[in-house]
Amino acid sequence: MEEVLNPHILFWLFGLPVTKTVVSTWIVMGFLVLFSFLFTRKMRLIPTRLQNILELFVEAILNLIEDMSPGNGRKFLPLVGTLALFIGVSDITGLVPGLKSPTSDFNTTFALALVVFFAVPYYGIRTRGLKNYVRSYFSPSPILAPFHIISEITRTVSLALRLFGNIMGEETIIAILFLLSPLFLPLPMMLFSIFTGVIQAYIFTVLTVVYLSAAVESSGH
Repeated sequence: MEEVLNPHILFWLFGLPVTKTVVSTWIVMGFLVLFSFLFTRKMRLIPTRLQNILELFVEAILNLIEDMSPGNGRKFLPLVGTLALFIGVSDITGLVPGLKSPTSDFNTTFALALVVFFAVPYYGIRTRGLKNYVRSYFSPSPILAPFHIISEITRTVSLALRLFGNIMGEETIIAILFLLSPLFLPLPMMLFSIFTGVIQAYIFTVLTVVYLSAAVESSGH
């Protein structure tokens, strides 16, 4: 538990502690940046298989947003798509020997939840204007304003805890089962880890779209 709440420091960089989670996060970010650069720098008229996969991913995220928040697909796509891709890859990074899933560290999941927390008023104000957005906190009664604020804070913490708890629990179970039966269980558990990682990324993505959709929805609807 101490390792979860206070990750082991590998080294110090410019006076700042660098943990195993940070290194794994850097690797995930580097992989995604390199992957995106290599497979999008030359978009071909006849797409390659990997280009088709990327396009299917973008279309899936775009359709998901449009189904839940019509008309906001392209507006939310950069944020929602980035979160979905980063979380999905991070969730299964623990399968790589020597690495740790960044999302199994509460610091990472809380940081991701904070991104959503600040994105909600950003898109709300950008779409509806500051006056109309602030007015929504006092609707239908000014008495409810504190409850609206508390609700946004609690759902942010819940978003972080849900992702953190599921990924940490999954890694713990896999580690225990691997110790009990190292010859027969690794492959099935790896497949299970990939499946649950994708599911958790999907849940986080859906909840993000729900919160953003509520922020941009006009009071007249």
